[in-house]
Amino acid sequence: MSTTDRTGGPEVGDALRTRAARAVAVHAPRYRGADLQELGGGLDHRAFLARDLVVRVADPDGAAEVAREAALLRLVAGHVSIAVPAPLFADPDEGVIAYPLLPGRPLLGRTPPEGAAARLGTVLRELHAIDPADVGNRAAVDPAEPAAWLEDLGGAAPLLRILHASQPRPARALVLAHADLGAEHVLELGGRLTGIIDWADAAVTDPALDLARPYRDFGPAFLDDVLRAYGHETPAFRDRITFFARCAALEDLAYGRESGREEYLRAARRSLTWLFPGTGGPPA
Repeated sequence: MSTTDRTGGPEVGDALRTRAARAVAVHAPRYRGADLQELGGGLDHRAFLARDLVVRVADPDGAAEVAREAALLRLVAGHVSIAVPAPLFADPDEGVIAYPLLPGRPLLGRTPPEGAAARLGTVLRELHAIDPADVGNRAAVDPAEPAAWLEDLGGAAPLLRILHASQPRPARALVLAHADLGAEHVLELGGRLTGIIDWADAAVTDPALDLARPYRDFGPAFLDDVLRAYGHETPAFRDRITFFARCAALEDLAYGRESGREEYLRAARRSLTWLFPGTGGPPA
Protein backbone atom coordinates (compact mmCIF):
# COMPACT_ATOMS: atom_id res chain seq x y z
CA MET A 1 0.00 0.00 0.00
CA SER A 2 1.05 3.57 -0.54
CA THR A 3 2.09 5.81 2.31
CA THR A 4 -0.90 8.09 2.56
CA ASP A 5 -3.06 9.32 5.38
CA ARG A 6 -5.04 6.13 6.04
CA THR A 7 -4.82 6.13 9.82
CA GLY A 8 -7.74 6.93 12.10
CA GLY A 9 -9.49 10.20 12.91
CA PRO A 10 -8.44 13.26 14.95
CA GLU A 11 -8.50 11.40 18.26
CA VAL A 12 -6.06 8.80 16.96
CA GLY A 13 -3.88 11.53 15.50
CA ASP A 14 -3.75 13.39 18.81
CA ALA A 15 -2.66 10.24 20.66
CA LEU A 16 0.08 9.56 18.11
CA ARG A 17 1.27 13.17 18.32
CA THR A 18 1.49 12.88 22.11
CA ARG A 19 3.60 9.72 21.84
CA ALA A 20 5.84 11.43 19.30
CA ALA A 21 6.37 14.39 21.61
CA ARG A 22 7.19 12.15 24.59
CA ALA A 23 9.76 10.15 22.61
CA VAL A 24 11.41 13.27 21.21
CA ALA A 25 11.68 14.81 24.68
CA VAL A 26 13.48 11.70 25.98
CA HIS A 27 15.73 10.78 23.05
CA ALA A 28 16.29 14.06 21.19
CA PRO A 29 16.06 16.81 23.82
CA ARG A 30 17.33 19.49 21.43
CA TYR A 31 14.01 19.07 19.58
CA ARG A 32 11.92 19.23 22.77
CA GLY A 33 9.05 21.66 22.32
CA ALA A 34 9.44 21.83 18.54
CA ASP A 35 6.17 22.09 16.62
CA LEU A 36 5.18 18.67 15.26
CA GLN A 37 3.90 19.28 11.73
CA GLU A 38 1.97 16.37 10.27
CA LEU A 39 3.52 14.89 7.12
CA GLY A 40 0.96 12.17 6.45
CA GLY A 41 0.47 8.56 7.35
CA GLY A 42 0.10 4.98 6.23
CA LEU A 43 -2.06 2.07 7.19
CA ASP A 44 -0.20 1.61 10.45
CA HIS A 45 1.66 4.83 11.20
CA ARG A 46 1.68 8.61 11.05
CA ALA A 47 4.67 10.89 10.45
CA PHE A 48 5.46 14.32 11.88
CA LEU A 49 8.23 16.82 11.23
CA ALA A 50 10.00 18.50 14.15
CA ARG A 51 12.16 21.11 12.40
CA ASP A 52 14.45 18.81 10.33
CA LEU A 53 13.61 15.59 12.19
CA VAL A 54 11.06 13.12 10.82
CA VAL A 55 9.23 11.43 13.70
CA ARG A 56 7.18 8.41 12.68
CA VAL A 57 4.74 6.86 15.13
CA ALA A 58 3.35 3.36 14.70
CA ASP A 59 -0.15 2.34 15.65
CA PRO A 60 -0.12 0.34 18.91
CA ASP A 61 -0.15 -3.02 17.10
CA GLY A 62 3.04 -2.10 15.24
CA ALA A 63 4.90 -0.35 18.03
CA ALA A 64 7.31 -3.22 18.66
CA GLU A 65 8.49 -3.14 15.04
CA VAL A 66 10.37 0.15 15.19
CA ALA A 67 13.57 -1.33 16.67
CA ARG A 68 13.59 -3.96 13.97
CA GLU A 69 13.09 -1.33 11.28
CA ALA A 70 15.96 0.75 12.65
CA ALA A 71 18.26 -2.27 12.50
CA LEU A 72 17.13 -3.00 8.96
CA LEU A 73 17.80 0.57 7.82
CA ARG A 74 21.35 0.36 9.15
CA LEU A 75 21.88 -2.88 7.22
CA VAL A 76 20.45 -1.46 3.99
CA ALA A 77 22.49 1.74 4.25
CA GLY A 78 25.68 -0.31 4.09
CA HIS A 79 24.70 -1.94 0.79
CA VAL A 80 22.91 0.60 -1.40
CA SER A 81 24.26 3.66 -3.18
CA ILE A 82 21.34 5.93 -2.32
CA ALA A 83 20.34 7.58 0.93
CA VAL A 84 17.89 5.83 3.23
CA PRO A 85 16.65 7.15 6.59
CA ALA A 86 19.39 7.07 9.24
CA PRO A 87 17.65 6.48 12.59
CA LEU A 88 18.51 8.98 15.30
CA PHE A 89 16.55 6.85 17.77
CA ALA A 90 13.98 4.09 17.97
CA ASP A 91 11.69 3.82 20.98
CA PRO A 92 9.78 0.50 21.00
CA ASP A 93 7.78 1.49 24.09
CA GLU A 94 6.32 4.55 22.38
CA GLY A 95 6.43 2.96 18.90
CA VAL A 96 8.46 5.88 17.55
CA ILE A 97 11.36 6.01 15.11
CA ALA A 98 13.03 9.31 14.16
CA TYR A 99 15.60 10.28 11.56
CA PRO A 100 16.92 13.45 9.90
CA LEU A 101 14.85 14.64 6.96
CA LEU A 102 16.34 13.48 3.65
CA PRO A 103 16.71 16.06 0.87
CA GLY A 104 14.31 15.98 -2.06
CA ARG A 105 10.63 15.78 -2.94
CA PRO A 106 8.61 12.63 -3.59
CA LEU A 107 8.02 11.81 -7.25
CA LEU A 108 4.28 11.26 -6.81
CA GLY A 109 2.48 13.09 -9.61
CA ARG A 110 5.74 14.25 -11.18
CA THR A 111 7.82 13.20 -14.18
CA PRO A 112 11.00 11.40 -13.12
CA PRO A 113 14.23 13.05 -14.21
CA GLU A 114 16.39 11.69 -17.01
CA GLY A 115 18.38 8.68 -15.86
CA ALA A 116 16.11 7.98 -12.87
CA ALA A 117 15.07 4.55 -14.15
CA ALA A 118 18.65 3.35 -14.62
CA ARG A 119 19.56 4.75 -11.21
CA LEU A 120 16.67 2.96 -9.59
CA GLY A 121 17.52 -0.29 -11.34
CA THR A 122 21.07 -0.11 -9.99
CA VAL A 123 19.85 0.55 -6.45
CA LEU A 124 17.41 -2.35 -6.63
CA ARG A 125 20.15 -4.67 -7.87
CA GLU A 126 22.23 -3.66 -4.83
CA LEU A 127 19.32 -4.09 -2.43
CA HIS A 128 18.25 -7.47 -3.77
CA ALA A 129 21.84 -8.74 -3.60
CA ILE A 130 21.79 -8.57 0.21
CA ASP A 131 21.95 -12.13 1.51
CA PRO A 132 18.61 -12.94 3.17
CA ALA A 133 20.60 -14.85 5.80
CA ASP A 134 22.15 -11.53 6.86
CA VAL A 135 18.69 -10.00 7.32
CA GLY A 136 17.84 -12.31 10.19
CA ASN A 137 14.84 -11.05 12.15
CA ARG A 138 15.12 -7.50 10.81
CA ALA A 139 12.37 -8.16 8.26
CA ALA A 140 9.49 -10.59 7.91
CA VAL A 141 9.38 -13.28 5.23
CA ASP A 142 6.47 -12.84 2.83
CA PRO A 143 6.13 -15.28 -0.09
CA ALA A 144 3.83 -12.77 -1.89
CA GLU A 145 1.42 -15.44 -3.08
CA PRO A 146 -0.51 -13.95 -6.02
CA ALA A 147 -3.69 -15.71 -4.91
CA ALA A 148 -3.52 -13.92 -1.55
CA TRP A 149 -3.28 -10.56 -3.32
CA LEU A 150 -6.58 -11.27 -5.08
CA GLU A 151 -8.55 -12.27 -1.99
CA ASP A 152 -9.75 -8.82 -0.92
CA LEU A 153 -8.98 -6.84 -4.07
CA GLY A 154 -11.81 -4.70 -5.42
CA GLY A 155 -12.26 -3.06 -8.77
CA ALA A 156 -14.17 -3.14 -12.03
CA ALA A 157 -15.24 -6.67 -12.95
CA PRO A 158 -13.47 -6.71 -16.36
CA LEU A 159 -10.18 -5.73 -14.73
CA LEU A 160 -10.54 -8.32 -11.98
CA ARG A 161 -11.24 -10.99 -14.60
CA ILE A 162 -7.98 -10.11 -16.35
CA LEU A 163 -6.10 -10.39 -13.07
CA HIS A 164 -7.58 -13.76 -12.20
CA ALA A 165 -6.87 -15.07 -15.69
CA SER A 166 -3.25 -13.86 -15.63
CA GLN A 167 -2.33 -14.94 -12.11
CA PRO A 168 1.37 -15.92 -12.18
CA ARG A 169 3.18 -18.57 -10.21
CA PRO A 170 4.87 -17.40 -7.00
CA ALA A 171 8.56 -16.49 -7.03
CA ARG A 172 11.00 -19.32 -6.52
CA ALA A 173 13.63 -17.14 -4.82
CA LEU A 174 12.95 -14.37 -2.31
CA VAL A 175 15.08 -11.28 -1.65
CA LEU A 176 15.14 -8.36 0.74
CA ALA A 177 12.83 -5.80 -0.86
CA HIS A 178 11.40 -2.40 0.05
CA ALA A 179 8.00 -3.87 -0.96
CA ASP A 180 6.17 -0.52 -1.21
CA LEU A 181 8.30 1.38 -3.70
CA GLY A 182 5.71 3.79 -5.05
CA ALA A 183 6.55 7.24 -6.41
CA GLU A 184 5.69 8.77 -3.04
CA HIS A 185 8.68 6.97 -1.49
CA VAL A 186 11.30 7.99 -4.07
CA LEU A 187 12.89 11.41 -3.54
CA GLU A 188 14.32 13.72 -6.21
CA LEU A 189 16.22 16.97 -6.06
CA GLY A 190 17.99 18.88 -8.80
CA GLY A 191 17.37 16.24 -11.44
CA ARG A 192 18.66 13.25 -9.50
CA LEU A 193 17.26 10.67 -7.12
CA THR A 194 18.29 11.51 -3.57
CA GLY A 195 16.70 8.89 -1.36
CA ILE A 196 14.17 6.14 -0.69
CA ILE A 197 11.97 6.49 2.37
CA ASP A 198 9.40 4.50 4.38
CA TRP A 199 10.84 1.02 4.82
CA ALA A 200 8.15 -0.13 7.25
CA ASP A 201 6.86 -2.80 4.82
CA ALA A 202 10.29 -4.16 3.84
CA ALA A 203 10.36 -7.93 3.72
CA VAL A 204 12.16 -10.92 2.32
CA THR A 205 9.79 -11.40 -0.56
CA ASP A 206 9.32 -11.52 -4.33
CA PRO A 207 11.75 -9.07 -6.04
CA ALA A 208 9.00 -8.27 -8.56
CA LEU A 209 7.26 -6.17 -5.90
CA ASP A 210 10.00 -3.54 -6.09
CA LEU A 211 9.57 -3.12 -9.84
CA ALA A 212 5.77 -3.29 -9.87
CA ARG A 213 5.00 0.11 -8.40
CA PRO A 214 7.58 1.98 -10.52
CA TYR A 215 5.91 0.33 -13.52
CA ARG A 216 2.49 1.40 -12.26
CA ASP A 217 3.62 4.96 -11.60
CA PHE A 218 5.92 5.68 -14.55
CA GLY A 219 4.97 3.32 -17.37
CA PRO A 220 6.47 0.61 -19.59
CA ALA A 221 9.44 2.58 -20.99
CA PHE A 222 10.55 3.40 -17.44
CA LEU A 223 10.25 -0.27 -16.48
CA ASP A 224 12.34 -1.31 -19.50
CA ASP A 225 15.12 1.03 -18.41
CA VAL A 226 14.92 -0.18 -14.80
CA LEU A 227 15.20 -3.79 -15.93
CA ARG A 228 18.21 -3.07 -18.15
CA ALA A 229 20.09 -1.58 -15.22
CA TYR A 230 18.78 -4.25 -12.85
CA GLY A 231 20.30 -6.90 -15.08
CA HIS A 232 17.68 -9.61 -14.82
CA GLU A 233 14.60 -10.26 -16.89
CA THR A 234 12.63 -13.38 -17.77
CA PRO A 235 9.06 -13.73 -19.05
CA ALA A 236 8.00 -15.10 -15.66
CA PHE A 237 9.59 -12.16 -13.83
CA ARG A 238 7.87 -9.61 -16.07
CA ASP A 239 4.55 -11.44 -15.64
CA ARG A 240 4.82 -11.11 -11.86
CA ILE A 241 5.80 -7.43 -12.14
CA THR A 242 2.74 -6.78 -14.30
CA PHE A 243 0.43 -8.71 -11.99
CA PHE A 244 1.55 -6.85 -8.86
CA ALA A 245 1.48 -3.50 -10.69
CA ARG A 246 -2.13 -4.11 -11.71
CA CYS A 247 -3.10 -5.04 -8.16
CA ALA A 248 -1.36 -1.95 -6.78
CA ALA A 249 -3.14 0.28 -9.31
CA LEU A 250 -6.56 -1.01 -8.26
CA GLU A 251 -5.66 -0.54 -4.59
CA ASP A 252 -4.68 3.09 -5.17
CA LEU A 253 -7.73 3.69 -7.36
CA ALA A 254 -9.99 2.52 -4.55
CA TYR A 255 -8.11 4.58 -1.99
CA GLY A 256 -8.23 7.70 -4.13
CA ARG A 257 -12.01 7.41 -4.45
CA GLU A 258 -12.61 6.68 -0.77
CA SER A 259 -10.32 9.39 0.57
CA GLY A 260 -10.74 12.09 -2.03
CA ARG A 261 -6.96 12.21 -2.54
CA GLU A 262 -6.98 13.33 -6.16
CA GLU A 263 -3.26 12.82 -6.72
CA TYR A 264 -3.63 9.08 -6.08
CA LEU A 265 -6.82 8.84 -8.11
CA ARG A 266 -5.25 10.61 -11.10
CA ALA A 267 -2.09 8.51 -10.99
CA ALA A 268 -4.01 5.24 -10.70
CA ARG A 269 -6.36 6.10 -13.54
CA ARG A 270 -3.44 7.04 -15.77
CA SER A 271 -1.65 3.76 -15.02
CA LEU A 272 -4.64 1.70 -16.13
CA THR A 273 -4.04 2.81 -19.72
CA TRP A 274 -0.83 0.77 -19.92
CA LEU A 275 -1.59 -1.88 -17.30
CA PHE A 276 -4.94 -2.87 -18.82
CA PRO A 277 -4.65 -1.89 -22.51
CA GLY A 278 -7.68 -2.43 -24.69
CA THR A 279 -10.22 -2.34 -21.87
CA GLY A 280 -11.88 0.90 -22.89
CA GLY A 281 -9.86 3.29 -20.77
CA PRO A 282 -9.87 4.03 -17.06
CA PRO A 283 -13.17 4.00 -15.17
CA ALA A 284 -14.65 7.28 -14.05
